[in-house]
Amino acid sequence: MMKLLQGFWRFLGWLRGEKEESRSKPLLVREKPPSKRVKTKKAREDSKLPSKQKKAADKESKRQDKESLPRRISAPKCKSSKGSKTQVNRNKSGAIIRRKKQRVYLQIGLDFGTSATKVIYTQLGKRISRAICFDHNLPTYPDYCLPSLAAIDSQGNLLLGIEAARFLSRKNWDTGFQRFKVAVAGKHDRTFYDELTHENFNRYRRKHSLDSDFTPERLTAIYLAYAMHESRERISKLPEYGDTDIEMAFNICVPIDHIENNKVREAFERIFTWAEAIEKYWYEKQEQIDLLRVSFEFQDTRISKGDRRVFAVPEAVATMASYLVSLHKKPGLHAMIDIGAGTTDISICNLQLPSGQSKSYWYAAKNISRGTINIERKIASLIKKHKRNSLCTHQEIYQCLYKLNPNQSESRRLPVKDADIKSVVVEALEDLRNSEEYYKTWGCAYNHLRKQTEWEKVEIFVCGGGASLPGIKDVFARPWWKNLEVRYSVSKLPTPDDYDSGDGVAPFTRMAVAYGLSKPLPELEEYILPSDVGDHTPAPLPYLKLDHEEIYPK
Repeated sequence: MMKLLQGFWRFLGWLRGEKEESRSKPLLVREKPPSKRVKTKKAREDSKLPSKQKKAADKESKRQDKESLPRRISAPKCKSSKGSKTQVNRNKSGAIIRRKKQRVYLQIGLDFGTSATKVIYTQLGKRISRAICFDHNLPTYPDYCLPSLAAIDSQGNLLLGIEAARFLSRKNWDTGFQRFKVAVAGKHDRTFYDELTHENFNRYRRKHSLDSDFTPERLTAIYLAYAMHESRERISKLPEYGDTDIEMAFNICVPIDHIENNKVREAFERIFTWAEAIEKYWYEKQEQIDLLRVSFEFQDTRISKGDRRVFAVPEAVATMASYLVSLHKKPGLHAMIDIGAGTTDISICNLQLPSGQSKSYWYAAKNISRGTINIERKIASLIKKHKRNSLCTHQEIYQCLYKLNPNQSESRRLPVKDADIKSVVVEALEDLRNSEEYYKTWGCAYNHLRKQTEWEKVEIFVCGGGASLPGIKDVFARPWWKNLEVRYSVSKLPTPDDYDSGDGVAPFTRMAVAYGLSKPLPELEEYILPSDVGDHTPAPLPYLKLDHEEIYPK
């Protein structure tokens, strides 16, 4: 009877919507009576306390119970850059778990010029090659140029690059340490020697009481470490690399004839290793260092081939890179004329395209100690003739050559006429073309291919700071050999599609070498240097000598 009543009440509960609760309990299980609570001694004592004291005792008891339990660590919340709340992950020990930074590999092309250094970087796996803008707002250098200068201030501190240019901007145009790249080459081979460059270097060194240990090699290593560190700092601050681990490698240009000259090549290889060690130490310290003192510590550093991150690349090979990726490339003879501040690099090659793969045979290359410095010296003489004082600044020279400030007032314009400036420029270009070094370079190239008709179809590309000088096309369009009654095609290098001029709006004619240097060495096209190129003169046609009876048979 009791079981029947229990079943009836369960059925009524199901009708009232308590189906789930009835299913959770077995039908034939007898419910246990509620257990009696056993009061402890402390509970009996607490029950006798007044209500206020009882509440305080309960609160203290809960606090003690909470402290006896293992502590639970709650992660602090922080706001992300977008304002949304994010949570920092922690492991069981309570340490913050940070997301592993993505590692990216950058190839830095560093065009170390006699007047300015230009830098382009490429991220491996991506297509764009971007120029670095240094944002220095110097009146005598564009923002995409890092001045290749050094100076000593009134406190005896060594100034480099941007700071040196600011310090020297109001001083005589040829003061300070300049063209130390030329000084290094001339010290190890007299064919690259420039007397005025060496005299100015030693005069400025003695003026500031620097001993003979302050050599052009030491200053070049210090400057290259500064240029690499400045490039690293600029790139690391870019938004796309804010949360990445950057691995950098540097390619630095060296003229072909420097590479083929053992003494000069070894000198620059030691300087590159020296600069790499200084920059690595500077990067690891993460603070300003005394570069002159540190240079003595790393003077004899040696870096194994596998650990090396700074490499020398032939300058003309890097210049050719933009042409090889263009749709205008064609086989045949080409000449590269890179007019820089202190030197002009002339390189002649025969480009071959077997099965679509380019291969360049460099017939001759010469780094001539004639650059825009010769033009600057003549312009400085013109300015001094029209001025009462003998001081001629960098800014005045710069305005004459490139006319960067055409909107300045008439009272501030230089008294030198445009026609006089153009006359000086054309005269200097003619002197370069008529120089013995220029003709010898073409003559050496001809010895690799002694066929006159081939030399009637040479295409010449001009680049560097002097590529936009007036009259440059007319001067170099005339062939080097009077027997060639043609005019060469002279043009600027084509701008590749993957070149990004950056914020500095850098013209590609100034950045062509740095663009090629921003490509990893395995990606550069195959090339053969002059010392390894053989004789490409085609064999003469077969000559068959016939007698009279064979020509006129009976």
